[in-house]
Amino acid sequence: MQTYLALYEKVTTLAHLGLWERNLNTGEIYWNQVAQEIYETEADFQPTLDKTFAFYVDREALKFLFEKTIETGNPESGEFQLRTFTGRLKWVKLRMQMEAKAGNDAIIYGSIKDISDQRHLLDTLAEREQQFHHAFDFAPIGMALVSLTGAWIRVNRMLCEMLGYEMKDFLNKTFQDITYPDDLDLDLSQMNMLLEGKIPAYSMEKRYYRIDKQVIWVLLSVTLVRDQQNVPLYFVSQIKDINERKNMELERDKALEIIQTQNGRLLNFAHIVSHNLRSHAANIQMITSMIGEEEDLAEQENLISLLGVNALNLQETLEHLNEVVDVGSDGAENQKTLNLLNEINKVKNVLLPSLQQVNAKLVIQVAPEIVIATDQAYLESILLNLLTNSIKYRKPNRNLQINVLAKLEKNKLVLKIKDNGLGIDLGVNGSKIFGMYNTFHGNKDARGIGLFLVKNQVEGMRGTISVKSKPAVGTTFEIVLPINEKD
Repeated sequence: MQTYLALYEKVTTLAHLGLWERNLNTGEIYWNQVAQEIYETEADFQPTLDKTFAFYVDREALKFLFEKTIETGNPESGEFQLRTFTGRLKWVKLRMQMEAKAGNDAIIYGSIKDISDQRHLLDTLAEREQQFHHAFDFAPIGMALVSLTGAWIRVNRMLCEMLGYEMKDFLNKTFQDITYPDDLDLDLSQMNMLLEGKIPAYSMEKRYYRIDKQVIWVLLSVTLVRDQQNVPLYFVSQIKDINERKNMELERDKALEIIQTQNGRLLNFAHIVSHNLRSHAANIQMITSMIGEEEDLAEQENLISLLGVNALNLQETLEHLNEVVDVGSDGAENQKTLNLLNEINKVKNVLLPSLQQVNAKLVIQVAPEIVIATDQAYLESILLNLLTNSIKYRKPNRNLQINVLAKLEKNKLVLKIKDNGLGIDLGVNGSKIFGMYNTFHGNKDARGIGLFLVKNQVEGMRGTISVKSKPAVGTTFEIVLPINEKD
């Protein structure tokens, strides 16, 4: 039975398209060569309607489609699974059309195409999609699909539990809405680099706001899904809760900072002991010697009184040093609200014998109402070092004058100590002036510790120190300290 199907035999072979035809009056069936290959029949196989239906797993569904085509006369199609003559399972796509011929003759014809590979691919993709969604929904970390504008497309239960939101709540927000402000710019910057193709993915530690407004640390890892034309579609975000670990790190860093602070305080303690207590000891020794040489009883009593003042100052200094090395302190506990003028006068009393010995004049221009919350041991050490240096490095053949001035400027104390001594050539020594073991005047007893110690103590009080000096003219140190650190 040769029909017009023969005209398409060569083309259908190239397309691997099986063609078939059944005469509804005679029951004859025709398959082309490709159809025979799809069914994997032998060359002498004679197809019938029953034999054909017998190949199909769901015979009733095929029979229904066949009868529907005959009844309506409309073209129909469907996908079916069959078992070939050799026993292999295949998926095929059937198309069929009814055609009435002249004289009550009618045929139904169509095509059959092996779509096993396509179905296998679709099944594989569906399986992978199912696996992805299963892994997504039940992942032990937070997972989210995020739009290119930052809207949450889909989130898993772990992310909901982590941040306390219901799934529907996420759909009304963007990731920008719940990101801690300080972390947003870096996240957006990385996201833009990912969109521009500059990086394949990115990870960062960031903070989110939970629904209860608590801040939580997470490790965010982001990749970008693109279509076949490389057009960005959406982001895939993995979000791991690292809040406990991050808090431990912050506690560790805080502990290390305390240790470093205490180490610095211990170092200052060592320097104060070795450097500043010498002033007290020298003054006591000097006064003791002067008492032994003085014949005037009234002057002896005056010196004995001065000796008592120095002994009291020494005792206070030792008490302050105990506070410096209190390892249980975080620094703020060592701060005391001090009257600046009183502290300067205490140091003046310590240095009074030295000032008198060189006929020096100490002018104090400090308002009696100025108070400052700071470390008493540090303040005493700074004053003692700078005033001692002025005495030590005075200019010969010129009466020494030291001016101590203080004023308040915008919640800061500006303290200046000015002398008319030897001065320092800052052009030569400016970069070294606060360095350890640097000396500038060749004194045999100079150790180069004082100014190094002063700078570290000023910075320990969260202040700054600067210097102006000219050789043979004098030196001015300016210290700026916050006055409300205790508040």
